[in-house]
Amino acid sequence: MHPHELEDVVRMWRHSRDAAQPWLEARMSHTAADDLAFFRDMVVRENAVWVAAAGGAVVGLVALHDGFIEQLYVDPPAQRSGVGRALLERAIALYPGGLALYTHQRNRRARAFYESFGFRPVAFGVSGSPECEPDVRYAWSPDSRAPAAQ
Repeated sequence: MHPHELEDVVRMWRHSRDAAQPWLEARMSHTAADDLAFFRDMVVRENAVWVAAAGGAVVGLVALHDGFIEQLYVDPPAQRSGVGRALLERAIALYPGGLALYTHQRNRRARAFYESFGFRPVAFGVSGSPECEPDVRYAWSPDSRAPAAQ
């Protein structure tokens, strides 16, 4: 991600989050300024962020730190077009020994997507405050890669 892309990335990130987990985003009620500050001060500082673009527009992102996928979001109109697959394959290429991530238990589409790549649930719990949402930790290793993702 380049610094000049920050605002476009954050807008896409929020749009995707609103579509993927409206129950949580409504409860959290973050402002655009909150989103920008969080992404700039936390996500970008603590992770390597890769952006997918199409037609000059940001359509997806993956944020990684030490084999952990902190964020993976695709703009809803770009979903099911290979953007998420490309971002996840980038993460796998960078961490071929294994990856992990959390997603919310209620996010069935994300769970199915990760499972199609061979990610397996390894723990169920509740995310920390302020979310406090039931979540699931997934892990991927080269041995668990599903045939559909090869």
